[in-house]
Order: sequence, then C-alpha cells, then structure tokens
Amino acid sequence: MTAEAEIYMTPQLAKRKDGLCPSLLNDEVLKVSTSKGGGPSHAAISKSYQTNTKYLTESIRELENESEELKFISDSVNKFLKEFVDGSDDVSSISFEPKGCTWKLELDIDKVQAPDYRIQIVCMARASGDKRTTFVVDATLVGKSDTSISSTSLPGFKEAKATFEATSLVVRKAVVRCEFPEFPEGCKGRIFREVYQLNARLKSGSFATVCRGTHRASGKKVAIKCVLRKDLPPNDDAAIYDEVAIMSSLTHPHIVPLIDFFEEKDCYFLVMELMSGGDLFDRIGKKKTYSEADARDLTVKMLKSMAFCHAHNIAHCDMKPKNLLLMSEDNDSYIKLADFGFAARCHAPKSLTKQCGTPFFVSPEILMRQPYDQQSDMWSVGCIIFLLLSGNLPFMGRSQKELFKKIVSGKFEFDDDDWCDVSDDAKDLVKQLLILDPDQRMTSADALKHRWMRASDDRLRMMALTGTSQRLKTFNARMKLRSAMIAVDWVSSLKKTSWISTRNLNKESS
Repeated sequence: MTAEAEIYMTPQLAKRKDGLCPSLLNDEVLKVSTSKGGGPSHAAISKSYQTNTKYLTESIRELENESEELKFISDSVNKFLKEFVDGSDDVSSISFEPKGCTWKLELDIDKVQAPDYRIQIVCMARASGDKRTTFVVDATLVGKSDTSISSTSLPGFKEAKATFEATSLVVRKAVVRCEFPEFPEGCKGRIFREVYQLNARLKSGSFATVCRGTHRASGKKVAIKCVLRKDLPPNDDAAIYDEVAIMSSLTHPHIVPLIDFFEEKDCYFLVMELMSGGDLFDRIGKKKTYSEADARDLTVKMLKSMAFCHAHNIAHCDMKPKNLLLMSEDNDSYIKLADFGFAARCHAPKSLTKQCGTPFFVSPEILMRQPYDQQSDMWSVGCIIFLLLSGNLPFMGRSQKELFKKIVSGKFEFDDDDWCDVSDDAKDLVKQLLILDPDQRMTSADALKHRWMRASDDRLRMMALTGTSQRLKTFNARMKLRSAMIAVDWVSSLKKTSWISTRNLNKESS
C-alpha cells in the first residue's frame, strides 16, 4: 500500500517548452510515491490529457451515460496504442485492464535496455466545477525507484524517455481525435485523390503546400493544405490533429471553414474554403477611395472573428494581415480569418507558453517568455489596426534586437504625417490595445463596444486615408527584405533558446 503521491516540478521539467496543446493539462509532472512500510519508493513522469467535452462529436453528446462516453474515449486510445505498438520496435507488449481502464506497455529490454521502466496509460473521469464530467488520460513513465526518474544518467533512461514521449504523442492524438466531427468524405476509407483533384499550387512551406483543388463529383473549387508526413517531426504530426479539431469547432462567417480532412500514410489533406480575393493590401491600394469607414469595416470583421475564437477559449497565436483573406474579387471588405496552425485552447488564464507568432506582430509577453492567453492576440490586432489606419507599423527596427526592444518598451507614436486624417476615437482604440499589461489590454468583446464602433458611417467616410492607401499598396514590397532580415535573427535566437518547434521555425515570417 503506497501513500498518496507527492507532486512537484523540477526546474528542468517546469520549463514546459512545448506549451499546451488543446488537450494537454500539464507537461511532465514528476510524481514520487513512498511505501508506508518503509519499502522502496517509486517515481513517475506523467502527462495528462483532458478531453474538451463540449467539443466532442454529436454521437458522444447523445450517449445516455458517462460510462459510454468513457468507453468511446478509451476505444480511441486503445486503437491508437495498438497501431503504435504494432509499428514500434521499442515496445514488446501491451495489456489492457478494463477495470481501472489501464494500459501497460512493456519496453523491449533487448532494444531499449531499460529494465527499470514501464509505461502506463490510465483513462479516468473527473467531476468538473460546472457539474459536468471531464475525462482525463494520464500517460506515465514509471520507474522502479525514485532515482530512476530524477537521475537522467542511469542506463536506459534516455531510451525509455524517448519511447514515453512517442507514446504520449500517440495518446494526445487519440484524445484529440475524439473531438473530430464526422467529415463528409474524409476519414471514411476513401482515398483523397478519388474525391479531390489537386490543381495549381498557391504557396509552399517546409512541410506543407497549399493548392487549389476541385471536388470531382460537384466541381466545387476549394483550397487544400497538403502536409507531407515523411519528415514531419512527431510533435508537429500530432499538432495537425490539434489544428483540425480547433478548425472544425469554429463555425463563423468570418473564419475560413474546414470542409473535410483526409489522413493517409504519406500525407494529411485539410480541405478548406477557397478564398480567391487576392491580397488585402493590394486591393486597398487599387480602391478609388479608402476612408476610415473602410478601415473600421475591416476591423469589425476581424474583431468579430477574434471574439468568437476567444469566447470558445481559443487563442489564434499568429494574428497578422496575411491571415486575413478576401473571399472574392467582387468584394473589397469581406475577409475571413485563416491559418490556425498555431492556435491553442486556453484551459485557464495565462496557460500558454509556446513561443510562436510573427516578429512585427508578436506580443511583448511572448518575447519576455511569460505565460499568456487570448489577450496576446489583442496586441497583434492592435498592430494590424494601426497598420490599416496609417499604412505603417507601430514598431519597426533594423534588426531583431532593435525591433523586440521597441515592442517590449511598448512605446509608439502617432506620426503627424501618417495620422493627421485619423479620428481621435480610432487612435484611442489603438492605445487601448497596445498596452503592455495584458490584463489591462482591451478584450475582443470590449473592443467591439468601443465608441469608434458607434461613430457615424457618414462622418468616417469623410475621413479619407489617401496616403494610407498608397502606403498599404507598397507595404508588402517594402517589408519583403526587412522581414527576411528580421526572420533570420528571429529563427536564430529561437534555436539558441529552444523555445520553438521545427514547425514554428520553418513558418513563413511575413
């Protein structure tokens, strides 16, 4: 009989370098249990994954009792673990105990050479504060002594820890998979190329390419994000599930919807609405007139999409103009928010730690390595509104160091040449968003109630932003070289501090 485990965090484990995925409650909590009779103590490293119950599929919501829901989740974990063990050389066997809903994975001693370790997975139900049951899955690396976990130099620890990390990512995917909706044609055994045809390439990254596509049966044009799995790091592979789960839970007029999802051996395919309106700033520059009313119209749509995400406890984590897409060539202002590759759910205030974003729009709390939440998005939104009104950015620098120093200082100016035609109400909104303290920074919901939002359309149409229009027209060209220089420094500094995953490092910076 063992006493209740004492839970504490070592400085190394407390870093939480990977931040929180949508379902990850804690990362690498070290638990030590000591026998009451004075016997040997045991230690374990645990990662806990929580289901986002209200985002589960309709079939789950319709289940009659919690035991059925627990079975649904455990079935998913069971399926993923069996596939993992079948393809792994490091795990010799897996056993499942229905009573207690526990899986035990035995490591292959010949391959891993870690006889003091085993991996245990437990699925359990917990009552939440709002009288709703939340299901938690614990993945644990168990050591036979307290030193087998805390001492990283012991034989087999490195290999056992690596296998545990791989197993944890499998569990993470299994839990997030429960949140997927029933896609129209994806994940049903159909081959992607039987359903869709890939057309022209729109843009490419290190692991993903976005192409135009056509639904073969209906002829509907779509955008398809193709993610090659061959060289995709395991953590980024699991992050695709997070992106799919988050996008599929967001249905809003100003958010690009996820239409379908296919998972194949070599590639993931995310099918999305095709936004064919071209670059937002190019369109503004081509307009005969551009006024403060136009800037406010774009701001309202952006804030509505933000407010919807934040109300669902989702932080976008990469707000920038490039992610505001025009729907068609016929409408100059119908924009939708795109690219949820870095998005995360916030289970609690200031619960995110992953370093991500785009240098000119990143919040000071991220640069200062402070835990953050949805309010980080609002700093980025303030930078975008500043740009829409003036044609320039609030924070500029010839190097990454100079740029970040200015962002962290929080000091910016309304240059007379750029802002002479902008109303005081618009300036006030920008001031309320570009506040260093995220707790004092205006929320997305409050920003929609700001007095600038109630200003007369006729009055704002009289506020012509001709100079801003021309600056926005040349903004992309002006920023191309500067962004490339800043991006090199940004990536270099992040590599040194290991703040960011490979996927983040290879993300385009503009």
